Amino acid sequence: MKKAIFSTLGLALLLSTSTAVASAQETAPTLQKEPIQLLSSWYTDVEPNNWFDQATGITVGDGIDIYGTFGKFISEGNIGYDFADYYKFTAPRSGFYEFNIQGNIYPKSWMMLSVADSNGRIKRSAADRQYRLGINLEAGQNYYLLVEATNAEIGQLFDYRVTSTIK
Repeated sequence: MKKAIFSTLGLALLLSTSTAVASAQETAPTLQKEPIQLLSSWYTDVEPNNWFDQATGITVGDGIDIYGTFGKFISEGNIGYDFADYYKFTAPRSGFYEFNIQGNIYPKSWMMLSVADSNGRIKRSAADRQYRLGINLEAGQNYYLLVEATNAEIGQLFDYRVTSTIK
């Protein structure tokens, strides 16, 4: 009888411990990561590029990608933690431009795209947690593409890839 009671109690203790561990694992925030594949025609994030006057020059359009990272501490130029990258481009033709971003996503922070005019005024920003931004641009005009991490916390690293198409 005692043996049966101890066996039952031991099994109950084992099951309650397993359930507690499983519950703790379910509530822990997890990083979602999309696979990023390098393509033949691409640009990389070159620091410092955290403001309009530091923007990295790029070309946009079909088959050209940008690869970058935020969240690292950058000591040069008193930047601190890097949570924004700015890119400057000239629209090769008038039309509808679509920018897409993929990469790391945290439960409370994510990446966001914006396009600004040559004076640094934001023309359009993607809505929260929207990884696509579409905008009509004019040929020959200079623009900025802003890639930023919103609500980012120190220690969160973001690897990203931005693609662009012109329709």
